[in-house]
Amino acid sequence: MKLIKTLFVSAILSLSLGSFSAKASECGKVQVAEMTWTSAAVLAYFDALVLKEAFGCDTEVVPGDTMPTSTSMAEKQQPDIASELWTNGLGAAWKEALDRGVVKTGGLSFTGGGEGFWIPKSLVDANPELATIDGVLANPQLFPHPEGIDKGAFYGCPAGWNCQITTTNLFQAYDMEGAGFEYVDPGSGAALGAAAAGAHDKGEGFFGYYWGPTALLGTRDFVRVSVGAENEQTADNWACITDASYPGDCEKSYYANAVIEVAYTTEFEARAPKAVMNYLNNRTFTDKDVGIILDVVATEAYSPEEAAEYMVKERQDLWVPIVCGAVGRKGADCAESQALIAAVK
Repeated sequence: MKLIKTLFVSAILSLSLGSFSAKASECGKVQVAEMTWTSAAVLAYFDALVLKEAFGCDTEVVPGDTMPTSTSMAEKQQPDIASELWTNGLGAAWKEALDRGVVKTGGLSFTGGGEGFWIPKSLVDANPELATIDGVLANPQLFPHPEGIDKGAFYGCPAGWNCQITTTNLFQAYDMEGAGFEYVDPGSGAALGAAAAGAHDKGEGFFGYYWGPTALLGTRDFVRVSVGAENEQTADNWACITDASYPGDCEKSYYANAVIEVAYTTEFEARAPKAVMNYLNNRTFTDKDVGIILDVVATEAYSPEEAAEYMVKERQDLWVPIVCGAVGRKGADCAESQALIAAVK
């Protein structure tokens, strides 16, 4: 009797897995764009791994970047997927492609993200007025200069980065020099991160540009400085802030909240299994979680492929509910998640 029961269960399991394989094969070939920065590269390889091992797609990761990838998706319907596309900066061409119905967006790559001026949370906890730009500018003494001079330090972007233009123009627009600050060029992205991390860990003040998701913001508590609704970005004031001629007379502005999404072509949507589209439309992580993963990537010197495998093995809390939810399972035990886990052991 026990043998009959075992054979019956095995037969049911085989039928289930066979049905899954047949269904998954409908996915076909899929190109996923790998952007040139770490978080986007990691997410591209992670999505490619999920689609291949959990849903049976024939995935290929291809080189990409924000503008060429979005343009190619709109004009050529390739690549099929962009795992991290900063869509709020794409302008009219992307909106026109959305209106034509040739591209769509799914889940948010992160539930936040973007640029801004940041200070350690511990400093804001001790001095609540520092949550606003007016409060920061009224207290330059809380932000020591690296050279020990009697001025507050505002850390801008390294020379040669595009954000050097915006941070320099914003420094002038808010008259930070008149408030007692000096613009500090950190020299490199690594040095900028080290200055912020060092100040945070010593309980000292840091005021400057940074962006997320990053390892720094994932592993340390920083607060994005508010500039108030009256100083938020408009088309006119931002055009001046992004002027590389440094006009020196820009109105106050700020970095808009970033919209960072999974994007895909409607040609792919039309042929993809429902479970795959459910996954892409619901695959969302937090800035904090991605930042923690990026810290591991940096510490362990992982490649994007290795980072994707790390996520599968060590951060099942992030993705198992999404993968199983895509096939209508609320629990953590579904054939798709088990197949993915088995593939990277």
